[in-house]
Amino acid sequence: MVCKRVISAPGCDEVLRFAFETARKSGITSIHCGHKANIMKMTDGLFLERFKQAAKDFPEIETGDVIVDALCMNLVVKPQQYQMIVLPNLQGDIVSDLCAGLVGGLGFAPSANIGRHISIFEAVHGTAPDIAGKGVANPTSLILSGIMMLRHLNLGHQAANIENALLATLESGIHTADFGKKDKPPVGTREFTKAIIDRLGQKPTTVPATPVPERTPAALARPERPQGQQVIRTFKNIVTQVVGCDIYLDSPLSPAALAEEMNRVCEDTPFRLTLISNRGTQVWPTGSVYTECVDYYRVRFELREGTIPGSIGQSRTVALMDKVAEKFVVCSYELLRTFDGVKGFSLAQGQ
Repeated sequence: MVCKRVISAPGCDEVLRFAFETARKSGITSIHCGHKANIMKMTDGLFLERFKQAAKDFPEIETGDVIVDALCMNLVVKPQQYQMIVLPNLQGDIVSDLCAGLVGGLGFAPSANIGRHISIFEAVHGTAPDIAGKGVANPTSLILSGIMMLRHLNLGHQAANIENALLATLESGIHTADFGKKDKPPVGTREFTKAIIDRLGQKPTTVPATPVPERTPAALARPERPQGQQVIRTFKNIVTQVVGCDIYLDSPLSPAALAEEMNRVCEDTPFRLTLISNRGTQVWPTGSVYTECVDYYRVRFELREGTIPGSIGQSRTVALMDKVAEKFVVCSYELLRTFDGVKGFSLAQGQ
């Protein structure tokens, strides 16, 4: 099975700019980018590149980046070194659950999906059918999500009051069954919520209270409903040139035997065979005899020496794929291009 991962520059820019703007508004002075750019060079690499680009517009905010493996260990060993972490979707999903475990579990993890036109605030844990209707769920994550929504609506006064009441409730020892000291009986969802309501106007004493701003009217500038899908672009006026293609195919042949077949296929074309990889590892023209191969290969063709980039278009690579398909089952095809002379594709392990 193959999973295709799509990360776009405009999408990165939206997420990263929102992170920096939120940090500036919240008084956060440091942001780290968590990534796997050392391995996922074209996807996480793009995310890290756009992070560094976005940081230039926020010189007062200190930035750093950390590989997600090390980040997970650091969060367990010394979490206080991070104020804000911004990550791509997959890594963010994993790391957010790790962070939830550090503060008491998913019952304490709020979330927000904030877009230009629609925003959704919900508990991270989702539904829990096994305890539905029993009145034992921890409502903290849902309450915290509501607090995030209030701040999104510019209702910071109300949000801070609820947050302080929640903190005062927690420091009093009142808890649901999923957390807290076992020597104090847990309460149900309704009782826990009522305890928060009863403490509205109070502030915690054992931890710093949330500053309560002046009361302001709700403010949400609702944009007009779009008439159709918007196409956003980041890179413009760039010279793009076709330099080859990757063809993914099924074959029980050995790498050497497959190379012979592929060299015959491309001998009268503008392309030459430059790479065969299996499960991401190069197996031709060099490779280890200890590499265990499956019957699914990536075959890379690039322009022959002397062929000028830009002198051919995509149709020649499609014609090459057609020739390959006469003898092999083609599972997938990727066009190889350069952008202002920079490769828009990565190398295989071992290249």
